[in-house]
Amino acid sequence: MARSWDQFLRGSATAEHAVQIYSDLDELANSVADYLAAGFEAGDPAVVVAVPEHWSRFEERLQLTGCDVHAIEEQGLLVVVDAQATLAEIMDGGDAPSSAVFERVIGGLLDQVAERFPGRQIRAFGEMVNLLAEAGSTHAAIRLEELWNAAAETRAFSLLCGYHLSLFDRAAQTGALPQICRQHSHVQPAADRARLAQAVDLALEEVLGYERAGRVYFMIGQESRDERVPLAQLVLMWVSKNMPTTADRILSSARARYFGELITAPKL
Repeated sequence: MARSWDQFLRGSATAEHAVQIYSDLDELANSVADYLAAGFEAGDPAVVVAVPEHWSRFEERLQLTGCDVHAIEEQGLLVVVDAQATLAEIMDGGDAPSSAVFERVIGGLLDQVAERFPGRQIRAFGEMVNLLAEAGSTHAAIRLEELWNAAAETRAFSLLCGYHLSLFDRAAQTGALPQICRQHSHVQPAADRARLAQAVDLALEEVLGYERAGRVYFMIGQESRDERVPLAQLVLMWVSKNMPTTADRILSSARARYFGELITAPKL
């Protein structure tokens, strides 16, 4: 059985590959800080591939957890590299990441850290994939995810990725998100899973009515129940793909309920 999101972030490190979909950088910063801090407390090293502006926010949150980031860097437990510069090197002037350059740059970095800390598992964070997705190169982002997964076959590290995407955008739910979900062992589609589940449930009932909403859940259960992905996110992907005439209304209602007040839907 898959571990929970909280267990992935704060539990003992295992070779897992998780993703957080975020609308606000603070959501991602909280997760990254918890993830890295748990590793430092256990004596595990970390490799961070981040945009400098984002790393500044992550560092602030790490300090709030009690981590002395400067001291940790002095010990060699933390290596931070620029996501934009590293991505440019890995893309090697093409429209897809080079597997050879990835192995040399990222694989080499992981190997150097592993050599300094034998027997420890590295906690990695990366957002090069988000840079590609934001540039409209979803295919390149997925290829980069595949290269990370290939690297994990021969190395001991866990990986957390972050994507700045709107859950309530139909294009994202039919385009990038299904592909992203398939590449990860854990998917955190929103900072508050319980609130998202309630918002989606109420939106379905509001737009479709109680019985039809129930049939949507039944159909998802029949087709596939991917335990890596929260049910609310599976619902949003399913209605976006299979209910084109009503998907936008469901997504709009779910968005309003998630970010606003969760009012009980009327019985239709």
